[in-house]
Amino acid sequence: MSQPKAIVKASIIHQIIKEPHQSTVTPPLIRQKLHADTVQVYKLIEFFDEQLEKNGLAHSHVETFESPDTLGEVLSNYLCIVNLKQANFKKSTNAVFPNIFAWELLVSVPSEPNEDGLVLRQESSAQTRYRRITNHLTKALHNHVYAESMTTGDHLPMIFYTRDGFEYLDIALLSLTDAITINEETGEIIDTNHIDASNLKIACRINVTKLQEHRYRNSDSTYQASNYIAWIQKGTSSKIPEYIQDFLPVRIRLDNTVATTKLMRSLVNYLKQSPFSEEAKKEVQSEILTLLSYKAKHKISVNIVDEIDPIIATKSTLSNLIIKVEDSFKAFRENNGYAASDKDNSNIFAPAAEPLRNYEMFSFDLGEEEVVRVSGSRSLLGEEIKLKENDNDGAVIEIRVSPENLPTIRKIFK
Repeated sequence: MSQPKAIVKASIIHQIIKEPHQSTVTPPLIRQKLHADTVQVYKLIEFFDEQLEKNGLAHSHVETFESPDTLGEVLSNYLCIVNLKQANFKKSTNAVFPNIFAWELLVSVPSEPNEDGLVLRQESSAQTRYRRITNHLTKALHNHVYAESMTTGDHLPMIFYTRDGFEYLDIALLSLTDAITINEETGEIIDTNHIDASNLKIACRINVTKLQEHRYRNSDSTYQASNYIAWIQKGTSSKIPEYIQDFLPVRIRLDNTVATTKLMRSLVNYLKQSPFSEEAKKEVQSEILTLLSYKAKHKISVNIVDEIDPIIATKSTLSNLIIKVEDSFKAFRENNGYAASDKDNSNIFAPAAEPLRNYEMFSFDLGEEEVVRVSGSRSLLGEEIKLKENDNDGAVIEIRVSPENLPTIRKIFK
């Protein structure tokens, strides 16, 4: 479904410069001038739209507006009326922020020491505010990138725009060398024809309007903030979710143990109602379990969209099954616990080893001449299948039969 046309308020590309294990800190490249070519900026917004549709399964809202060097603090300070004593009453009213009652009540945004006077005279007061805010956001993210040894820097496009009555901020770490041609001196986008998902490290879309509402009503104990931050997660670097959560900072930290259990439960429930044969279901679960176990052992993150969904798609092709988009595992997840309002809904996390053991398959034989074989997932042990020992070195295995399986079992025992 096509999105309403965005109205760009301000856009710029700064740069965070860092290599893995870099011991000295390189200051971020803060560019002086906003983009003039909005056509190329629109293309970048459309790219983020596409990636959010495919990979934007993590949603949250700001946990606190007081934590230093965070997006929440910067936007709270400079896009929200939070302290009338610090208000600047000298500027004339500006209606560019429809949800801000008086432009002059916004606190002034500190400028860079080397700010270009010519650029300043060419900008509107709103454009100057946006540009200076991007400077502060860049420095905040720069601190979190350098806090993690393995992370790398890259180009940092930021776009403020309005669409369908809401104000948004798109911010990303993007490798532009092969994807977007830019003027390295000014940061101006020249061409976006070759941009693709492989160039995207991480991106966030913030509904600024809802963030402002959250800030204004934050002291109301009855107020429940909606999720207004969505981030696109590509690749499988385990540190990306960590530092982006610190930068925002998000309301709920991703719990890898909970996320692992949730994924496996979702997979099992999906396979139960899927058209796969019983043998194919076991093969899919086994292959995914092997992948997750490897990643848990080596402390590597998994991306559900990039790595789990293709396994199921490949199996459906090999099984000569045509699974519609609305019947896919991705659609099933979104309708069963991975929607924007749900907890632990991220599509990227570092699998935890302990919960995976519950989904490993077991098998054992009883008897000598006439053998009875029992097999299944380890998650059944202790719940559906129980070992009851007695005092005479004997034991009884108790298997709980579900109502849907009971008719078949009764037929066998007749």
